[in-house]
Amino acid sequence: MKTYKGIVKGNTVVLKEKPDVQDGTEALVLVKATEAEEQEIISCQKAMMETGFPMGKLLYKDRGELHDRRK
Repeated sequence: MKTYKGIVKGNTVVLKEKPDVQDGTEALVLVKATEAEEQEIISCQKAMMETGFPMGKLLYKDRGELHDRRK
């Protein structure tokens, strides 16, 4: 797999260099997020790492309580 850079114009992606593939070859286009979007994603991920997220709100003091719960 090779990466090419290009610019979107309407419904077309114009590549900055000529690709070494045949016409009609399928391509997957990934659109890069803007710098502001990247920073927002990073800050959300950091907040989630610091605060965590709810997973059922069952709290256990030790591993043995997990097995006691089945009874």
